[in-house]
This record gives sequence, structure tokens and C-alpha cells, in this order.
Amino acid sequence: MENKETHIAHAAMQQFSKFGLRKTTMQDVADAAAISRQTLYNIVPNKDALLRLVARHYFTDNLQRCRMALDAAAQAGPDLNQALEVLIAHFVIEPWHTVNAMAEAGDFEAATNAVIADEVAVAKSQKAAMIRDTIISLTKPQPLPAEQADDIASFFCATADGIKNDAETEANLHALCKTLHQSLSLLINTHANAA
Repeated sequence: MENKETHIAHAAMQQFSKFGLRKTTMQDVADAAAISRQTLYNIVPNKDALLRLVARHYFTDNLQRCRMALDAAAQAGPDLNQALEVLIAHFVIEPWHTVNAMAEAGDFEAATNAVIADEVAVAKSQKAAMIRDTIISLTKPQPLPAEQADDIASFFCATADGIKNDAETEANLHALCKTLHQSLSLLINTHANAA
């Protein structure tokens, strides 16, 4: 059973999909969550707190699902290419779909809203750490040094942001993701062979 904060975050995301971040009212969210406006205000005192809550849940959920997908892929055996596909699916493709399906959802990823900026910074740091750890654990015959894996993770994150901002169509998105995958494989193999 989900807790009240999670329930409110899901209801708010539904309303943001319909009306956008700016036009959604606290009453819209209360109605969607089937709670009174006073109950909503007892949990999130204002719209800024609501935005922060929604952003935190959005990014936490994305990270958890990515971790679960990486773990499931690892069950079949360690495979760097499979792991890169999972990372790209969760950190590029899925957010792109969210942004394109939701009015003003780009504010979550791009941190154009100052209230969300802190949550975005935390999420980017967590994504980079997950990417780095995945690269280190799957490079053979010996793991890449952490510094090199950090550089590759930073490249991934910067390129992912560019793809999410620039891809105009689904086909364009997948073509750019394919190029990202190839670039990451080349970088990882180059560093691994040099070690």
C-alpha cells in the first residue's frame, strides 16, 4: 500500500500531465488524490513543496526501476552492452517520453523551476554514481579505475541531457541513443584496453 506522499505525488503527476506545472492548482491535486484540500496542505504546505515532492518521487522511482532492471539483466550474466541499454532506456528514453507526454514536464529534467533544481542535482548525482558503478563492475579483464568511470558517467549524463533536449521524434531519439551506446562502448573499451 502506498503512503500518502506517494499517492499525492502520483495524483499531482496526473494533473501536471493534463494542465502543466503552472496551471495545476492545489485543489486539482486534492481532487485527483481524493483527499480534502486541507489534508493536502497538511502534507505539502504549498505548491513549491508539492513540486519538490513530485520531483523527488519521479527521480527516485526512475532510479529504483533502473536498479531493478540492471539487477534482472545481471541474472542472465554480466553483459556491459545489456547494462548500457538498460541505462539508456531509463535515463534517456523514458524521461524523453515523460517530457513529451506532459505539459511542462521538461521543467523536471531541465531544472528550469528553481524549486526542482535541488532534486534534479541530487538525481543527476545518483544517476552518475549508478552509471559509474555499473561500468566498473562490468569492465573486464580488470575494472576501470573510478576516475575514468566517473569521466564516462559524466559524458553519459551530459550527452543524455542533450539527446532529451534535441530529439524531436521517436526515430530521432532512437538514432541518437544508438550513437550514444556506440560511443560509450568505444570509450569503455578504449579505457579498458589501455589499462
